[in-house]
Amino acid sequence: MNPGEKILSKILSIDQMDEWVAGERAASRRIGFTCGSFDLLHAGHVQYLCAARELCDRLIVAVNSDKSVSRYKSPLRPIVPERERMYVVAGLAAVDAVTLMEEDRPLTLLLRWKPDLYIKGGDYTADALRSGDAVREYGGKIEVIRSGFETSTSKLIERVGALAAHGEPESAAAQNFRGLVLLDRDGTLIRNVPFLHDPAKVEVFPGVIDGLLKVQAAGLRLAIVTNQQGIGLGYYTVQDFIAVNQRLLRELGARGVRISKIYFCPHSLADQCSCRKPATGMITRAMRDFDVTPEQTFLVGDSDDDMRAGADAGCQAITVDAKGFEPAVEQILSLLPAVQ
Repeated sequence: MNPGEKILSKILSIDQMDEWVAGERAASRRIGFTCGSFDLLHAGHVQYLCAARELCDRLIVAVNSDKSVSRYKSPLRPIVPERERMYVVAGLAAVDAVTLMEEDRPLTLLLRWKPDLYIKGGDYTADALRSGDAVREYGGKIEVIRSGFETSTSKLIERVGALAAHGEPESAAAQNFRGLVLLDRDGTLIRNVPFLHDPAKVEVFPGVIDGLLKVQAAGLRLAIVTNQQGIGLGYYTVQDFIAVNQRLLRELGARGVRISKIYFCPHSLADQCSCRKPATGMITRAMRDFDVTPEQTFLVGDSDDDMRAGADAGCQAITVDAKGFEPAVEQILSLLPAVQ
């Protein structure tokens, strides 16, 4: 029997299920029963069906018919037709037999087959199940299995609707640019605060935004390369670092400055990594990402480590000193003809 035929063999009519139940009961197997629409099968369904199968020897799943789902959920449901829903459920190893439930409630089927266990998944309580009393009267037991996942069919439909309401963004047109400027962050773009992790303490130096606008207008792309050993030392987290960057990007973006990427090294000096400046790892990666040569690349920073990293990578290394950001910008612009 091929896999498709094996799945179909699990899908039984009500009469066929009568015979199947009789055979399983004659073999003294413990039978579990559950039901539902299973409209868009998700992780919560699979988890609860697997857990249900652990409680019994054989598991029956009654799938609500299309008409039933339309009555008790919405005239717009189900999304998936009943035969397809039954096939998907039957394809699960945890499920032994599947049948169609035309009625909204499972009481008729429960009384017909009298399974040892009536199992439901979700936020129900055993006392709240309307068919529970009837199950207990014939000697059956109620089991409720809590989902280990937050998802639901309704949430999936809501998510699909939200996505469908958004048009696909167009691809950004490829633009020619004359080179790449790699910018140190702390002490170059913003005031150097030791182990900065509070966005409120971000202070952009005077002249930085106007200078970056000039560089950008000259046809150069902008990226940040920054050592952040405070992450490796445990002073702050990557999320803290990102929050600081978001504050910086908002200030720059409000004036039209566009930072293409941010490269960072989270390692401490003791880690001896290949990315922490004065090592060249971040710089060579940026040049590779932007497909530029060292001759087309400028590194702007305030420390000896920045200058050494830029020089070792073959870039034009430019220092920001007490005179501010403007002299560095003028130096970049003066060098541009030589790097076209």
